[in-house]
Amino acid sequence: MTDAGEKGTEWVPRFGMLEVSRERAELVRGLFELAAFVADHPEVPVPAVTACVPTRYDGWDAERSLVADVAAALGVEPEFRAGGGHYEAERLFGPVRTYSLAITPEHMAAYEAWSSYRGLVQPVEDVAAGESR
Repeated sequence: MTDAGEKGTEWVPRFGMLEVSRERAELVRGLFELAAFVADHPEVPVPAVTACVPTRYDGWDAERSLVADVAAALGVEPEFRAGGGHYEAERLFGPVRTYSLAITPEHMAAYEAWSSYRGLVQPVEDVAAGESR
């Protein structure tokens, strides 16, 4: 399918063809390379692909604003999910999920409190029976 020229580059725009930042050009190139890989390797199961626009942990107001901006760019309405603890914009491009997520400070605090016990509670070994309880 894509055997002409350097393997995997036939579908990939050169950086000079894109009028975007280097970071964006590298992402676009990586997506094209992934597409070429998927096309060239039908023996490999199709990968699940998810793209996240991170909120960068700038505080609730900034994160929520970024999610709203991403939602507008995706042409969707942001929604509160997870009992109101997550503010999310999501769109599918075929099977590719693209999303941005902000977590309320209250929801994050509840999660951090819940997970603070992680690693502290250990199962008791019943040596005689060879089982864990």
